[in-house]
Amino acid sequence: MATTVNNTSTSTSQPIRTSRLALATFGHFLNDCYASFLTPLLPLIISQLSLSLTMASGLAAIPSITSSICQPLYGMASDRVQGRFFMLLGPALTIICMSAIGLAPNVIFLGLLLLIAGVGTAAFHPQAVAVAGSASGDRKGLGISLFGFGGNLGFALGPLVIIAAVQGFGLRGSVLIVIPGLLGLWLMIRYLHVPYRAVERTQMASLKTAFEGVHGPMTLLFSIAVLREFTRLAVVTFLPIYLVSKGSSLIMGGVTLTLFSLAGAAGGMIGGSLSDAWNRKGVIALSGIICVPLLLGVFRTDGWVSMILLGLSAAALSAAHSVIIASAQELVPARAGTASSLVMGLGWGLAGVVLIGFGSLADLITVPRALDLAALVPLVTVVMAWALPAVIARPQDA
Repeated sequence: MATTVNNTSTSTSQPIRTSRLALATFGHFLNDCYASFLTPLLPLIISQLSLSLTMASGLAAIPSITSSICQPLYGMASDRVQGRFFMLLGPALTIICMSAIGLAPNVIFLGLLLLIAGVGTAAFHPQAVAVAGSASGDRKGLGISLFGFGGNLGFALGPLVIIAAVQGFGLRGSVLIVIPGLLGLWLMIRYLHVPYRAVERTQMASLKTAFEGVHGPMTLLFSIAVLREFTRLAVVTFLPIYLVSKGSSLIMGGVTLTLFSLAGAAGGMIGGSLSDAWNRKGVIALSGIICVPLLLGVFRTDGWVSMILLGLSAAALSAAHSVIIASAQELVPARAGTASSLVMGLGWGLAGVVLIGFGSLADLITVPRALDLAALVPLVTVVMAWALPAVIARPQDA
């Protein structure tokens, strides 16, 4: 049965607004750099606060769960109030709270910091990705992949930044890392110009109208986002723990996360560009097929071979990241912020909830065996991708 797509876009060529896209990408880098501070420190925090793997995975899941609750609300708000307010509020909360995690005296205080940081991340992403999408003109796949590259680069450098701060100043002294973050935030305040526009409710398409005819495709995209994000979260949360258990240093765990994120950034750029020229759903399916054997190989090899496989698997896993978001925006162009927040916020948050159960599983069957199971999950998304409608296969023809 053909799927009706509520697409109100015109065929008029739209240029890329380079400066606005660049600053949105910088904001993504800034927010996600600070958001990545927890996982490389988890081995240290587990020891200091006497945590089980279940508790550790629960802490790692807090920002994702918070995002799942708040991000759709921010998505609807960003459709209603278009501008830069949430793009500035989000990084401010993330920078301040994640810089302070070394000061947490107990797991409750640490959980509160992570919760507020999750609210910040939820505030930033819907409005920022909508701005990135609109600033990309006719190259939405490329533009959103550039935006995603900024976030991946932040996730790549964040572990090295926080480990260097802890090595230099101690766990509590690492709070000084807030300073460069606030300077970066000032640059955004000074130079990011996004026209403010409050859209009257009567001028906006209702959620029912905007999503009419695309419930099936959006459900598939949402499910794909949940499963793929679960695999990514499982790897970035438990890989440092796995390496430390094998005798590696905390620094090595951070370097590994950096490699994973940098390779993911490259893969996201390739996937986004390829999806513009070739086939959206084909990129989603192919990346799922490729990443599984590569991930399984990571945990069965050592040294440079393992690192090469880790980089390739990260690139393959992340290749569909921006493609999923671009597809959601194209399916629901009248409520792009809401559509993006469903796959980024609610979807990724549900993946965080699943991660808590994964921590319990790792306690029972060991971390390596649990990671093997997580590596197989993207295969399920391959079947889902081929079930997506033809309009996602070649959006430029829609």
